[in-house]
Amino acid sequence: MNEFSDFAAQGYWWLSLLGGLHCLGLGLYVRYIYHEKNGNHKILGSIFSLMALYFFTGLLTKENAPAPIHFIYLFIIPVYFLLMPLLYLYCYRSLHDARKPMGFSPHFYPAFVVALIVIATAIYRTLNQTGFPEISLSITPGLSHLSLLGAALPAILFIQTALYFFFILKMLSRYPGRTSRLHQESLKDIKFRWLLVLTLALMSNWIIRAALVILPFYFGEPLAGVNHAATKLVLLLTVYVLALYGLKQITYAAFLRGRLTRPTEKSPMKASQQLLNSEELAYLQKLMQDEKK
Repeated sequence: MNEFSDFAAQGYWWLSLLGGLHCLGLGLYVRYIYHEKNGNHKILGSIFSLMALYFFTGLLTKENAPAPIHFIYLFIIPVYFLLMPLLYLYCYRSLHDARKPMGFSPHFYPAFVVALIVIATAIYRTLNQTGFPEISLSITPGLSHLSLLGAALPAILFIQTALYFFFILKMLSRYPGRTSRLHQESLKDIKFRWLLVLTLALMSNWIIRAALVILPFYFGEPLAGVNHAATKLVLLLTVYVLALYGLKQITYAAFLRGRLTRPTEKSPMKASQQLLNSEELAYLQKLMQDEKK
């Protein structure tokens, strides 16, 4: 049993390292090599960078962490509040072809507020050397092991994710379909399919993580390493699928742009291709002039 636990721990560590490196490399590639005129590639690069951070947290253990591991996770959680706003802004700006610089969007305010609350709570705990107030609910005794802040942040993040998924799918549902332009293909169709695949991929991973990690966490059930490994493995496979699908869409979009930019003006017909030669045309023109007289 101990050998299996060691093997699972080693596999989880290498999976976290591999996923983090792949997501980080993909994020850097999208941000600094693949460019879009409206600057949306920077948002997409930030999304993959946040995925890399999620993978890299799996490398932290009680032995190598520079601080108590629960304390580190508490400071990392506010960063996760940026993921869904970034996805929403990426979809919105892509569909509306927004070209203005995004700047510090109001969608980032919740992450900023949560970060301030975490910092203030950490300072208060350090000065008073007391633990956070504990939750003890008679109807759910399993929650008694959670601190107030530790229980509130995952719940708020869960609610924020669900709301943003709802608004993103609602926004995508308003996109006009291709029924009015059958047998035609456009760059907007390619962009729409990419946004839909990206949203559904992240949503499926969110559902899997909620079922395997968040719900057991709240009910006080011991989290097996298999649960964490399964969520990271599914996310890593999702990243591979997104990378391959995105590469395919980029290639097809480049082909479509080349086809749309080809000259459409037809060259004048050669004399050999005309139905009448010059003498016959001159004769018809003369007849038309005689009739006018």
